[in-house]
Amino acid sequence: MANEQFFIAASKGIVELFDKASNQSGLSRGQVFEDFVTMTRCALSGQTAEEEYLSIIAKGYDKGTIPNRGADTLKTAFHTMVDAMGETGEDILGDIFTGAITYGERGQFFTPAGVCDLMGSLTIPTERTEDRKSVCDLACGSGRMLLSVAKYQPHWEFTGQDVDHRAAQMAAINMGLNGLRGWAVWQNTLTLKCHRVYRIGMNWSTGGVITEVPVDQSPFNYQAVPHTQSKNASGPSGAADPQNDQEPAGLQPQPDDRQNSPPPSQLDLF
Repeated sequence: MANEQFFIAASKGIVELFDKASNQSGLSRGQVFEDFVTMTRCALSGQTAEEEYLSIIAKGYDKGTIPNRGADTLKTAFHTMVDAMGETGEDILGDIFTGAITYGERGQFFTPAGVCDLMGSLTIPTERTEDRKSVCDLACGSGRMLLSVAKYQPHWEFTGQDVDHRAAQMAAINMGLNGLRGWAVWQNTLTLKCHRVYRIGMNWSTGGVITEVPVDQSPFNYQAVPHTQSKNASGPSGAADPQNDQEPAGLQPQPDDRQNSPPPSQLDLF
């Protein structure tokens, strides 16, 4: 096994919990991490993804008796991760992913948080603005660039797209737990093939902060738009296409100070 390397102290303890869950369930560390990410996303979905959650548990995390099951260990890992995120404000999942899961698999080296913060501070106003813009990262990884922008402009709309489902879910979790609003999309942004779409932001009807939206009801169903009309297709902010200019069914708008803001405009330099 390659040498582990973490930038955040709390990551090592969480990985040890993953290894414990691995032993309890008979699954590999990589599989446990992937399942943990999916289970966390489901847990933040306001009980709208219970079937998917239970299908993960049935892989072997229900073996044994409480509190010695893999599911119990992953519950502890979840609380540990949330506490660490609250204390550090850092991307714990991304640190674990590159430091103990992939080791740079397929060139997946996430941009260091300090570099993301520098790029954000050089690109956007560092004092909160009254306008509302949209920020899109086409290869978002765990969403670090978006989190860096949100340190200065948390009221903007954030969109992260990635070809790796694990990354898209990590971005969804990071945005959801940081109180941001936007989209996390499992999509190949070169071919535009879209697999799954997650709306980020409080859903008042379910109590969740991550809501899966059918691809054909999302602004990311680019393949369904005729090529001759592509210039009028709605982007992540929604606008041009009247069919996409509404929140997907089941999503409720947030009652905050953004309701009376002008329509979002694309960030010039991103």
